[in-house]
Amino acid sequence: MSKIRIRKRRNTYSYSFDISKNPRRMKEKGGFATEDEAFDAGVKAYADWKSGNIGVTSEKIKLRDYLASWLENVVRPNVKRTTYNNYHDAANSRITPHIGDIYLQELRPRDIDLWVNELAHAGLSQGTIRQTKTVLSTALKYAIYPAELIAVNPTTGINIPRSAPRKVVERTVITPEQFAAIPESNKFYPLLKILYHTGLRISEALGLTWDDIDLDTGLLSISRQRLQAGYFDTPKTATSARTFYVDALFLSYLRALKKEQTKGELRLGQAYQIAYESKDADRTLILLPKRLPPRVDAERRQLLCVHPTGIPYAHENVRYALYRLVLNSHSFRHTHATRLIESGAKPVDVAARLGHADATITQNLYAHDTEDMQQETARIFERFVDKGCL
Repeated sequence: MSKIRIRKRRNTYSYSFDISKNPRRMKEKGGFATEDEAFDAGVKAYADWKSGNIGVTSEKIKLRDYLASWLENVVRPNVKRTTYNNYHDAANSRITPHIGDIYLQELRPRDIDLWVNELAHAGLSQGTIRQTKTVLSTALKYAIYPAELIAVNPTTGINIPRSAPRKVVERTVITPEQFAAIPESNKFYPLLKILYHTGLRISEALGLTWDDIDLDTGLLSISRQRLQAGYFDTPKTATSARTFYVDALFLSYLRALKKEQTKGELRLGQAYQIAYESKDADRTLILLPKRLPPRVDAERRQLLCVHPTGIPYAHENVRYALYRLVLNSHSFRHTHATRLIESGAKPVDVAARLGHADATITQNLYAHDTEDMQQETARIFERFVDKGCL
């Protein structure tokens, strides 16, 4: 490769190559024992520089191949596993099936505009399309710099079609009567009770352990989540790691639930299933019958949301149970926030309870303008008029 220059400096060799012409800048590194070692290292460094360290060195590459390299070499090492999975899902299910065969260097704004309209026509919400477009835009920004594979970002200036629905998952407020109608015999009732009284995300509730709740004071700590892929992870965001107090009625229910689960474990004896979290980076959920000795490479997790056998609730079974009740997890979170704000709780306190960084997010996403809120607004204005302000 003629672009790589090799120089001998006393007893060692160095490589160098130009990385800009005006002003002239070059990359250089020395200390190699032989000329061949210096050359091989220079070739690798040049390839990394040309491709932004994503392993793409060809002048022309299809978008699907570029995204695969970007996800593996740039995204995976630098983000949480959940974020990587979300990016991977967006790329494989909503980007490459539509425009993956277009060459990266030939991708044009008209292709992006046609693509987002196809997503809208398929019934995807504006939020989902916007998030997917952001993933593609982020990948293409990297293709501009440092990869230097394209000159401009074709997603710039492309709007989300107004024909796309604003939201696909309907967030409804669950009335006390609706929740009371759910029988306690429902095998997932403990989870539904947790969601209703705390507004937790499903992954947070499924990762909740008895060590996370003080049964004397009612202080609840969120320090992990359990994800569908079968592993534990840190909470979704930095602000998602939080503590708050639960209400007295719910605390009483939790005390009764703890006693019931303890009795169930004693009744099943050695057949009871124990949940563990592996201590390695994967943080995998491991299930073992009690008769087997504890794993030295794992830590027990006494999960709240388990069947009488000790087996944790499965995500897909929870979703089906909610579907049969004509509910979804968003409804519980939405209900919790709305009822708190409706009752006079400060939005900033509700945001902290839900794990939001900004109270505006809470109000925009979950606060529902109920009839009680509307009537209270009318009463506030009535008091304003009675004081002779108008």
